[in-house]
Amino acid sequence: MSIINTYKPSTPRVLTEPDPGPFDVFFNAPVPERLETPRLRLEPYNPSLHSKSFFKEYSKDAEAIEKYLPITWPDYSAFLTWTQHYIISDPKALLFVMIDRTKGNDGADLDESIAGMIGYLNSAPHNRSIEIGPVIVLPRAQRTFVSSNAIGLMLKYALNLPEEAGLGLRKVAWTANPNNAASVRAAERMGFKIEGVARWTWVLPNGKDGGKPPVDGKRGEGQGRDSTLLSLCWDDWEGGAREKVEQLIARV
Repeated sequence: MSIINTYKPSTPRVLTEPDPGPFDVFFNAPVPERLETPRLRLEPYNPSLHSKSFFKEYSKDAEAIEKYLPITWPDYSAFLTWTQHYIISDPKALLFVMIDRTKGNDGADLDESIAGMIGYLNSAPHNRSIEIGPVIVLPRAQRTFVSSNAIGLMLKYALNLPEEAGLGLRKVAWTANPNNAASVRAAERMGFKIEGVARWTWVLPNGKDGGKPPVDGKRGEGQGRDSTLLSLCWDDWEGGAREKVEQLIARV
C-alpha cells in the first residue's frame, strides 16, 4: 500500500502593513476581550491597532531587548511578517499587548501607554496545558509593576477555573535562555519551579549566538540554543501560588 503525504510547508508572506479587514485571533481556546488590574490592561494583539505603537518603542532599543530572544526583527516588515506567520496563523498561540493604565489617559494613548507584549504558546486543550511566551517588557516599563501584573494576569486566566473566569488548565510552562538569569528569576518570583534544561530547542537567526557549539554544517543554518524549562501547575496554584501572585500584583 502506498503512503500519501500532501503536507506542504507554508512560506511566510512578507507584510509591509497589517492586513486590512476584520481581525481573527485564530486561537484554539476562549479569548478574553481584555484582562486587567487597576494599573495594567492586556488586550489581544491586533496588528492594525497595536503594531506601530509597539514597534516604535521596541526599535528604540531593539538590540538590548533581543539579546536573549531567539528571534530578531530588523525592521517593521520583519516584525509584521513574524507575528502573522508564527503567532496569528498558529491556533496554539495568542499574543497580548501590555497597556500601562497609569499612562496616556488610562491607556487610551497607545504611544504613551504601550508597555510590551506577552503571549501564550503551545496551547494544548486536550492536555490542559499552555506556555507563557514571548514576554517582552519595553525598557520604559522595566523595573515597574508591569511585569508582575502581566504575568499574574496570564497565570490567573490559565489556571483559574471557568467559574472564576479562567481556562481551568493544569500546567503553565515557561522557557528561558539559560543565560538570561533575569527571566528565570522573574518566573521563580511568580511561583514557577525549574524542571530542567531542554537541549537544542531553538535554531537561531543567522548571527545570533546561542552559546552552543556549531552544528556540523549538514543540519541547516543558524546556531542552536538550550532552554531552561519551568512550570507552575494547578496543585501549586491551589496550594498557595495564587495568593502569592495576587500579593505581587497588588504590591506598590
